[in-house]
Amino acid sequence: MKRYNPPRHNGLDILYDDAHILVLNKPEGLLSVPGKGADKQDCLISRVAIEYPEALIVHRLDMGTSGLMVLARSKQIHRQMSIFFQRQQISKSYMAIVDGLVTATSGEI
Repeated sequence: MKRYNPPRHNGLDILYDDAHILVLNKPEGLLSVPGKGADKQDCLISRVAIEYPEALIVHRLDMGTSGLMVLARSKQIHRQMSIFFQRQQISKSYMAIVDGLVTATSGEI
């Protein structure tokens, strides 16, 4: 089993911050929320909680995925944003950046 080795914490990469939400860039290799076990407690929300203890995760990205994450700054905003995601009024998009030759052996083209 591969050992969890999160990227070094060099400060939060905050792209937007107001009274209601935070938008951060989550680096590849970092969990969004704590995993099972003491060795998997370093994650985006634990790093954010140091500066923004009220922040709540609205959605997650896989550990191997880098990208933007929206965090709510209150329980009320968290509830509203969760409803938006459930009703698909907010959606996520993924873009892959590939280096090398990609062949169509499986999946969508």
